[in-house]
Amino acid sequence: MNIVILDGSVMTSREKAYRHIGRELRFPEYFGKNLDATHDLLTDMYVNEDTIIILMNARKMKKSLGEYGDKLIDVFAASSEEKGFIFIVKE
Repeated sequence: MNIVILDGSVMTSREKAYRHIGRELRFPEYFGKNLDATHDLLTDMYVNEDTIIILMNARKMKKSLGEYGDKLIDVFAASSEEKGFIFIVKE
């Protein structure tokens, strides 16, 4: 079982959010740092069904990123349904 903790409190801008996501999920250097690229890598070989991704401090992330924070959460949720990994949001 692979558990990945994402900390929404450090995701105070899109750039910082993607830097944190890429680092914690060990995405490759070519990671496009956008919603589509995030979905692609979450459903590709970088995450599998034995993975649990926990987003801590989601409220702080959404406060910093606004509507984009909700879109990011939606991408993780949709990707988890498609790929079979577990995605948990903690406010």
